[in-house]
Amino acid sequence: MKICISDSTFQAFKETFTEAFPNQEFLLIDGKGKLITGEGTPEVAFLSYEIMFKALADPDYKDNYLKIINGCEYIQGSWAGIESDLAQEIITKTKIFSHGGGLHAIPIANYVFAQMLRSIKSIDAHIELQKEKKWEQMMSVGELTDMVIGITGFGGIGQEVARLAKAFGMVVYATKRTPVASDNLDRLFRATEIDEMLPLCDFIVNCLPASEETFKIFSKQQFSLMKPSAMFINVGRGESVDEDALAHALSSEEILCAALDTTYPEPLDQSSPLWTLKNCFISPHDSAWGPRAPERAVDLFLDNFKKYINGDKLLNQV
Repeated sequence: MKICISDSTFQAFKETFTEAFPNQEFLLIDGKGKLITGEGTPEVAFLSYEIMFKALADPDYKDNYLKIINGCEYIQGSWAGIESDLAQEIITKTKIFSHGGGLHAIPIANYVFAQMLRSIKSIDAHIELQKEKKWEQMMSVGELTDMVIGITGFGGIGQEVARLAKAFGMVVYATKRTPVASDNLDRLFRATEIDEMLPLCDFIVNCLPASEETFKIFSKQQFSLMKPSAMFINVGRGESVDEDALAHALSSEEILCAALDTTYPEPLDQSSPLWTLKNCFISPHDSAWGPRAPERAVDLFLDNFKKYINGDKLLNQV
């Protein structure tokens, strides 16, 4: 069996790959998306982060790579979500595709709590006081105990957020289209009950994907339902938020603050008022990244390869 991997990813995990695939042939591609080792069409391909980013940035690389994997039996992706044009194009080249959902849950959940703690511990205000060399004690909320977090979309990321929330002693609510049991969940709302959940929450964490159903699901009405002390955090997709309505809610102090790791479009338009609002914290869609991300992606690929060989359904199979 021929397995296509980028040369740099193969070199970084050479011992792991050679041990896991002792009888397979590796087709290695270079930084231009061309084969440098092996020939022919691979049965299996591993779409590492390197391939994804290069294919998005370089049309020639993408075209070269798509020609190599056309007709592939199984392709393993490294990113969550399949709504992008690139993902859809890759899916058409193969019989079986698995996305990387859940790989990024840990670093994204860490980002969520970094922003929540930033807010309740008044970190930004303390930074400003230090700049002015002022010793001025602040009476901020100070802790998350017994505060309510509402998570829209209770998949891998939402469940990791819930796990950390329980460690902080929080009350955890979530929305999901289908029933799910979790020791870290106090109440599950149906997806259609989002408006019922929002007024109860001190923090709202959006983990929803992009779809027709979720397009601008957070709009003027939803922000008006939130507490004036609420914090809105978006680690889902930017398309799920009406950013004009969010900007109004923030500037009018309808809600306390927001943290956005995703926007629509990306990069966020330079004319967006969200850039300059002091109660809006923007990061460039990098909360998922961390040094262990490639390692987790390789682990998922190895697990799914075993399932593929055994004829079992793959994790995250589309």
